[in-house]
Amino acid sequence: MNDFNALLTRSFAEAHDEPADDGFTVKVGHTVARQEFANKIRNTAYATGMAAAGACILYGAYTFAGAFGQDFLATAGLEVARAHGAMSSAPTVSIAAQGLLQSLGAGMTQILLITGVLAGGAVAYRSVQE
Repeated sequence: MNDFNALLTRSFAEAHDEPADDGFTVKVGHTVARQEFANKIRNTAYATGMAAAGACILYGAYTFAGAFGQDFLATAGLEVARAHGAMSSAPTVSIAAQGLLQSLGAGMTQILLITGVLAGGAVAYRSVQE
């Protein structure tokens, strides 16, 4: 062991195990606890305020629905009946157009089926090649 190591050993042999902080950590602990308590109170006040605001909004909506709800539903019912009447009296598609759409639909089914088979075969071929 050289002289420098011996000097370090002797110097730290006399040092205390824990440095004295004169209550610093206790003061920091109290400050943190006080801030956490203040945050808890603040969050409780915020939640209470939001609950009260929600209750006021629901009471206002209930009052509004009680005053105007029946008139609104009656008007909406008339509009729905008018829209249903307009849709049911729409001109019908001719028989030739219906036949064309049916044959196109049957042809599209075959085209989609063949496209799916080709795509599946390509994926299977590629996975076998790798």
